[in-house]
Amino acid sequence: MHRFFGRKKKQKEVKKVDLGDASKKMENRGGEVDTKIKKIEKELHAIKLKMKKTKAGSSSRRTLANKARQLIRQRNMYAKNREHIYNQQYNLEQTRFATENVQNTKEMVTAMKSAKQELKVGLEETNLDEIEDLQDDMEDLLEDTEELNEIMGRAYGVPEELDDDELMNELDTLEEEFEEEEEEEKDEVPDYLVSAASAANSNKVESETQEQKHEVKENVRDAELA
Repeated sequence: MHRFFGRKKKQKEVKKVDLGDASKKMENRGGEVDTKIKKIEKELHAIKLKMKKTKAGSSSRRTLANKARQLIRQRNMYAKNREHIYNQQYNLEQTRFATENVQNTKEMVTAMKSAKQELKVGLEETNLDEIEDLQDDMEDLLEDTEELNEIMGRAYGVPEELDDDELMNELDTLEEEFEEEEEEEKDEVPDYLVSAASAANSNKVESETQEQKHEVKENVRDAELA
């Protein structure tokens, strides 16, 4: 059977190459070529300075000129090669970006499908009427709580509302009471001043008593001498 139809050729496995690594290699190659071009340009600059110092038509000048021509050909070759490398690297970068965009799109689509399924299941398990009833119940409970707070916060024996005249009278009364308290605080003598005054009076009385005793002794002594 295989003799007539032949065997199916095995497809060669394509080796997967990372585009980022390939682009990095191209960049390194371009850097090496740039280094060679800079080296040649330095040599050409040195040859140019030497040719200015040599006489026209001399063998030294012809030797330098031939070397310069050779270096220029090398530089042009490297410059052309560098241009090809940079073009290839640019193409690789474009391909890599396109591949990454496709992969990101696939991941985003997968995530959206998963989210869609979760939302669908969640909505199927949710009873909208039950949620609406729950909201109504919560609103009623909050209203009851607010009413309870108002009831518990009532002040007994205090009018709830005051007109402008009553309000001003109340404020004037409070201000007078406040001024009276301030005056009382000013007139009141601090404890430490009271203690000091008492001590001073006690010392004064003791001093006067000592003087009286001294005078009595003096009078007695005078009477005995007489």
